[in-house]
Amino acid sequence: MPSRTLVIAGEVAGRHPDILVGGLLATGLRNAASAAPPLPDDTAKALVAQDVTIELVADHPLIKDWRSAVASCGLKPSTYKSSPEQLARRTLKSGPVRTGLPLVDLYCEVATRHLAPLGGYDVDRLPPGDVELRLGREGDTFDPLGGGQMPLNGQVVVYAVGSTVVCWAYNCRDSRATCLTEDTDTGLFLGEAVTARQHGALRAALDDLSGRLTAAGARVGEVAYADAGHPRVGIG
Repeated sequence: MPSRTLVIAGEVAGRHPDILVGGLLATGLRNAASAAPPLPDDTAKALVAQDVTIELVADHPLIKDWRSAVASCGLKPSTYKSSPEQLARRTLKSGPVRTGLPLVDLYCEVATRHLAPLGGYDVDRLPPGDVELRLGREGDTFDPLGGGQMPLNGQVVVYAVGSTVVCWAYNCRDSRATCLTEDTDTGLFLGEAVTARQHGALRAALDDLSGRLTAAGARVGEVAYADAGHPRVGIG
């Protein structure tokens, strides 16, 4: 099993004293993608059971916390929605995400069900170095999946390896350069919570993801967590 080090920068921990970032590494994903069981068909019902409706999704406590976090980046939350809000809205309106990539669909379904952000990254496409949750810096590069204008500045929180941004505004948009592909065999999966009331959803989502990947035949490492008091952790 390979390993990566995850670091929460001090300026991010200072903005969010209750921050919690979790991750796991999994190998054998090409075989797991073909062996994974069908996704559940009750995702929308699971959201409604948590009082998440298309009309009120922005008012759900977990989503409100993400809206506040996005606003702290100097961004409009109604324009730059967190991934839990994006996924919930899409699922309630037209059904769960279907990208054609089974592993992406799997982690998106888990993230939707738990209202917790998850991202998947191809370890072989990541630059060498620590994965850091930090503020944007001059010289950072970002190739947003799906295109669009994603401002990079010293207010916006990003996941980055060196100067390569792999996910922008916490979890709003992944990079085309490091996302999972049909050839991915080793993946790094990350998720975060910025308030204490989001912790349970994040832990449940990562445990769910670990169990599903293991059931599909992947070799999955232990879930590891970093927080403001312990901002550096090895994942592997």
